[in-house]
Amino acid sequence: MAKKIAMHFGTAVLVGAIGLHFLPATPVYAETIKIGGTGAAWGTMRVLADSYTKSRSSNVKVILVTGLGSGGGRKALSAGAIDIALTSKAGNDAEKLEGAKAVLYGKTPFVFTTSIKNRASGFTTQELVDIWNGKTLHWHDGARLRLILRHETDSDTDMLKRISPAMAQAVKNALSREGMKVTITDGDTADALETIPGALGTSVLALIISEKRSLKALVLDGIAPTPKNIADGSYPYFKSLYALARTKPTGAAEDFMSFLGFRSTRQILAELGYWVGEGTP
Repeated sequence: MAKKIAMHFGTAVLVGAIGLHFLPATPVYAETIKIGGTGAAWGTMRVLADSYTKSRSSNVKVILVTGLGSGGGRKALSAGAIDIALTSKAGNDAEKLEGAKAVLYGKTPFVFTTSIKNRASGFTTQELVDIWNGKTLHWHDGARLRLILRHETDSDTDMLKRISPAMAQAVKNALSREGMKVTITDGDTADALETIPGALGTSVLALIISEKRSLKALVLDGIAPTPKNIADGSYPYFKSLYALARTKPTGAAEDFMSFLGFRSTRQILAELGYWVGEGTP
């Protein structure tokens, strides 16, 4: 009996050892990088984070913090809650934050967008003014148009106001009308544009491409919103995307900031809808 018990015990130990051997190991990371900020860069950073971790032999984990926005990203960086903040600025506006260094990693077209199912191809500036003023309520084919607005202090709203004095007034008029759909984040806006029939709103080309959204960028005044047309100045509406890090970042954060300027990284950014030509790192 004792011999049988010993044999069963030995078998149990062996089985247990085999089971433990095949348990998935919990990865141990040497360093982590916390990145957060504007939703316009969220899809891009998921792609870049994957490329970065694959290019590093050391175990570095990139954690993407959602829901901060540009302003929240700056505050989180200043408070030490994240290592790198992502922000967007209208046009060629510079990014400055005391106690931090900024890297401009690309520029992407600011676009008027709708579902890929919509047959519309574009608008003139005057047509957009009429839409935001509430004078035009239908698409060219007669379908009901549903305007998606951003908050008054949002960078998309700022971009719209820069188009012309007439557009700036139309934006104010739209925000003052009751019953308008106003979204808070870039992701919420893209969701609304994809799901609400006849929706029209704003975004950036890089978000549409990097997140593989079912949206299309509309032509404005006969000019397509492409990185090439940003480069030659024919399409003047774009956002500059920045990465901010503290002046004395962690080793991994500093390495990631350098990674943003690599030739291979710039190629990825170009494929995601950014202009990374002269004037960008």
